[in-house]
Amino acid sequence: MRIEILFNYKRLLPIRLGGLFLACLIALAIGSLVQAAPLLIQSNSDGQEIFEQKCVACHTIGGGQRVGPDLQDVTGRRDLAWLEGFIAAPDEVIASGDPIATELLAEYNNVVMPNLGLSAAELDALLVYLENPGDVSDQPAPSLPPGSSAQGENLFNGAQPLTNGGTSCLACHNVAGIAALGGGSLGPDLTHVYSRFGANGLQSALTTLPFPTMQGIFADKPLTESEQADLFAFFESADGQTATSTTTAPLWFMIIGGLGTLALFAVMFNFWPRQRQSLAENLREKA
Repeated sequence: MRIEILFNYKRLLPIRLGGLFLACLIALAIGSLVQAAPLLIQSNSDGQEIFEQKCVACHTIGGGQRVGPDLQDVTGRRDLAWLEGFIAAPDEVIASGDPIATELLAEYNNVVMPNLGLSAAELDALLVYLENPGDVSDQPAPSLPPGSSAQGENLFNGAQPLTNGGTSCLACHNVAGIAALGGGSLGPDLTHVYSRFGANGLQSALTTLPFPTMQGIFADKPLTESEQADLFAFFESADGQTATSTTTAPLWFMIIGGLGTLALFAVMFNFWPRQRQSLAENLREKA
């Protein structure tokens, strides 16, 4: 009896092992497909919302170039791993000297794509949408009404407060000739933003304010349509000027600080001897 059971076990063992091996192969194949094609299990609508919030100012899908390239069929034209890495951290890919990123940067006026700060789930959802965006070829650029360059300058430098309470542009940006001490240096110089972005791209950027630092400031304080139009007119008129060096404002501050220090020392040298003499006279009187 034991010999028969042992015989049957040995006879069935290869079959069981073969079945287990086949099951492992199927599991590995499914895992590979999920890793190789994450786009199949993500949400298209979520990706569309992310695209419209953070990408549409600079890109279209089938509508032509704006600030950046048209993204029609981009998942077929670019390696998926490269595309995922570039969208996740464009600054790091550019800094690494990647040839594709370097070529794109030169082609599109050296406008660096901002780091959008997407989570892994948001990145996958965006890639889903880029893989299958549907019929979106008709994407007209935002159209602003005529604006006033003078009013736009007042909005830029803070002389005219923004309607919804947003921070004036001068706090973070500079435009040549806008102020004696220049503007802020947190953001880029906007003297030639009209040339760099183009008319359509600049209108889109003013409409959506897609850059992460600006979204934090203007999330609940958007620009009105008239403010967008006035700022657009101002940037268009400023485009012909020469950009101010980023060292101009710090240099002015150093000069003013140095003059203030000299004035302080002059006051001290003028009044200290008199004060010292007065103290000596008081001591003699008391003695």
